[in-house]
Amino acid sequence: MKGGGYESEDAYQNAELVFLDIHNIHVMRESLRKLKEVVYPNIEESHWLSNLESTHWLEHIKLILAGALRIADKVESGKTSVVVHCSDGWDRTPQLTSLALIMLDSYYRTIRGFQILLEKEWLSFGHRFQQ
Repeated sequence: MKGGGYESEDAYQNAELVFLDIHNIHVMRESLRKLKEVVYPNIEESHWLSNLESTHWLEHIKLILAGALRIADKVESGKTSVVVHCSDGWDRTPQLTSLALIMLDSYYRTIRGFQILLEKEWLSFGHRFQQ
């Protein structure tokens, strides 16, 4: 492990190190706070899109979805293993792995499968939902 929070490529033969540039939880929380201001208590229709854009929320969602799609594609089409690792492991890692699993396996798109997914990718790693 290097000080920057990512794995050394030396430890993994034929590994490709990819940074997805997904912001940390503090940036996400601020973006969510701004999003709430845009939609609560009511939506101002005249500036809806520009106000939404100023929150950067959709940019964050796009990066997470693109990352999950990249993971799913590597696993399905590339027939390779993927190590997903963010600097703290609390948010981006389970977001990416959960979405990739939902894309890859229809079981996780069922109620029971989604329950298992939450337990497997979030609860078992001690995710702090309320903090």
